[in-house]
Amino acid sequence: MDNPAAQAEDATVASDYQAAAPAREMAPDILSVDMALSQVFADTETRVSFVAPAGWVRGPASALNPVSDPPEPVLEIVRYQMRLTDPTLYAAPIPITSGLVADAGAVISVGLARVDSGLVGMDKKEKKLRGEGTGATSGFVTLDDEAVYEGVHIFSRYFFSRPGDRVVVIRAAAGDSDWNVLEDKIMSTVNSLRADPLGANAPAAPAPPPPPAPAAEPAPDATAQIRQRILSRAASLLGLKYIWGGNSTTAGMDCSAYVSWTWGVSRYTTDSIWNVSFPITKGELRPGDAMNLTIGRDPKRTGHIRIFEAWANVEHTLVWVYEETPPRVVHRVIVYDDRYQPIRLAGLSSAGELRVIPGTPAPTPTPRPATTRRPVTATPRPTARPTVRPSGSITPRPSGSVSPRPSASVSPRPSATAATGTATEATPRPSSTATRAPLVTPTPTPRP
Repeated sequence: MDNPAAQAEDATVASDYQAAAPAREMAPDILSVDMALSQVFADTETRVSFVAPAGWVRGPASALNPVSDPPEPVLEIVRYQMRLTDPTLYAAPIPITSGLVADAGAVISVGLARVDSGLVGMDKKEKKLRGEGTGATSGFVTLDDEAVYEGVHIFSRYFFSRPGDRVVVIRAAAGDSDWNVLEDKIMSTVNSLRADPLGANAPAAPAPPPPPAPAAEPAPDATAQIRQRILSRAASLLGLKYIWGGNSTTAGMDCSAYVSWTWGVSRYTTDSIWNVSFPITKGELRPGDAMNLTIGRDPKRTGHIRIFEAWANVEHTLVWVYEETPPRVVHRVIVYDDRYQPIRLAGLSSAGELRVIPGTPAPTPTPRPATTRRPVTATPRPTARPTVRPSGSITPRPSGSVSPRPSASVSPRPSATAATGTATEATPRPSSTATRAPLVTPTPTPRP
């Protein structure tokens, strides 16, 4: 626990921040690389400021805070990026993925933790588990996290308020091959961030809207039914933890195990799934098809695969996908990446509606696992034997014996395993059979 002197110091942090970071007007959204850009960002509403890299442009506000299910734990305030090549990519909220980084060169995003996220209220032990390194800045404890995925180098710094529960997050993303060149410039911006530790966090994510009423459709053929079943299975695992090499619907999966399970086939990798699929073109993509980046085509030799649901714009540059990607299974809109080969499950035709869905994903109910029952085996009770007491000189002689009756054995019921969706028969145990002892009737011996 902090001593009283430290607590008093924390209480003055907010006023110190106001003096150190004078209020500045927010710059308007920049939609063209030719527009002038101030290097200093300062937001009086969120009380966050930092110095953006020289020459970078501010990303359009329309691209912030993409909708996903489950929602992202951080509400973005602003993005800065090296360049803005294709403005159509930023017309709607879009996450920072390899496709967006290819257009932007590099991206820096700053945001606040949502009040209903796991970041707010974390204890010290949890904070240490999240970060690779710890540090401190005025009024905050900082934790750093760094990872490379899909060829994108991602650096995150979490600012946890010492006097309050505020959490500010800054993230930077760039191609892994470009990171060493850009690292100094990016870290200079990260280190310049200042915020009021007594400020508020972001509000909870809004509830998704109700799904639209289903349109009347003709009776679907077998392919259309299979495609719908693939999407339903993909949605049933939303939020499942990502585990490299995992293949469990409860403990976690990786991307290829997730697609294999939704397709209803054995577990394949991104390089072996061709055994149950065939390549198609981008224009032939239908719901339930997949987009595959093989290990051989991935410069980082990790590979990735996604389930295609629908296009998110008429230009076919944005796409709705289901994917198992760190840290969990998500349903979201991403930038279409030409490195990924469209593929189709063997046996499916091109039947299926080619849709454009510019809206948000419909809420998906969380599946409930079935109860696992143990096999029950009846335990026989032993039959009591009568005790024969001798009387006088009577010698007992056995009279008719009673045939033993076998006791009933209850066959165990099969145990349903909800995690994998398959039923496994339990091996029945042999039940013991009670044997009834013969009844002995004493017969008197005649006296001479």
